[in-house]
Amino acid sequence: MSDAETEYVIELQMRLTEKLQALGFGADPRARDLVHHLAEIAARCRTFEQQSLPLFNELSPEHRRSFAQLLMEIKADLDAIQDSITDTQPALQALFDYLVQEEKDSG
Repeated sequence: MSDAETEYVIELQMRLTEKLQALGFGADPRARDLVHHLAEIAARCRTFEQQSLPLFNELSPEHRRSFAQLLMEIKADLDAIQDSITDTQPALQALFDYLVQEEKDSG
């Protein structure tokens, strides 16, 4: 990750942590995983949108080797995003269950 990505992730993690604490889910051990993976997904998607796709659109068709290299980088980013999405699922489900149960308990 670049310095800009790292800074973005740290800031986003702080905001997500605050939100989960406000929801009463911050103490759950899965909250940390949720925060980590959501911030990582957001950062990688942001970089994909702001850097990889514009570069893909700007490259001249004659630069096939550059296209191949860029595609391998895009594939690596997409694989990492997919892994993070998979890793996020249990924590997302736990948060959902927590919110639904809290609503049942108060209603």
